[in-house]
Amino acid sequence: MSASKDFADIRRMLDACAPGYTYRETDHFYRIKFGSVFYPSLPKKKKIEVGHIHKMARHLHIEDCAKQHGMF
Repeated sequence: MSASKDFADIRRMLDACAPGYTYRETDHFYRIKFGSVFYPSLPKKKKIEVGHIHKMARHLHIEDCAKQHGMF
């Protein structure tokens, strides 16, 4: 089983690394917006695999900060 994080932990990381971000829930995903960049496909689960978190962080250009917060 691969490592995973709670969505609450991801939100705390986004608060620190992507101030002013917003998210919207769709049927199966969270759609994260930071500035003018959208990440539309963070799985809507209680535990989210770190691979998805890493991909989101790269897409939002917050990868270094996310690493410092222990997301991957």
